[in-house]
Amino acid sequence: MNSRKLGYGIFDSTTKIVFVVVVALIIIGGAKTAYYYGYHLFNQTAVYDGDGDGETVSVTIEDGDDAGAIADKLADAGLIKDKRLFKMQEKFSDCKGKEKAGTYELNTKMTPEDMLKTMSGLVLSEDGKTWVEATTDSSSGGNKALEEEEDLAPEEEEEPVETEGEDTEESEGEEKESD
Repeated sequence: MNSRKLGYGIFDSTTKIVFVVVVALIIIGGAKTAYYYGYHLFNQTAVYDGDGDGETVSVTIEDGDDAGAIADKLADAGLIKDKRLFKMQEKFSDCKGKEKAGTYELNTKMTPEDMLKTMSGLVLSEDGKTWVEATTDSSSGGNKALEEEEDLAPEEEEEPVETEGEDTEESEGEEKESD
């Protein structure tokens, strides 16, 4: 009878140890995954981070494409590594749901945020530091940067029309700048 109790005791202890090890592995795996996604969500990197210009790829976004469809297209083109991560990045981006249909020239040196901004109708300004609105050239389907800063102002804000007799502070300032 003692050998039977000893056998059950060893089986019971082994089962408990295996259970604890499996639970620990699940917790460690979940923590690693959470860290990976959390880190890359806020510290986005491009697929290619070496020297050179990277590879430029054309990607066509159709009307009605959601983040999942866009992620599939970008992954197939080699522009992103992880589709789920891209969908999370899109969800937390200022560009969420603002992607526009069209064909875009994207580069492997672009971060997912840069790609989202491009697909949302924004372009990198000449200084290379800020993103500005772009106009759509309907004949080519691509984006064309606005050339003049005045065009960036919202349409609702129009400058007041001056008459010949009026002299405003703005017109004086403009005359001084042009001199």
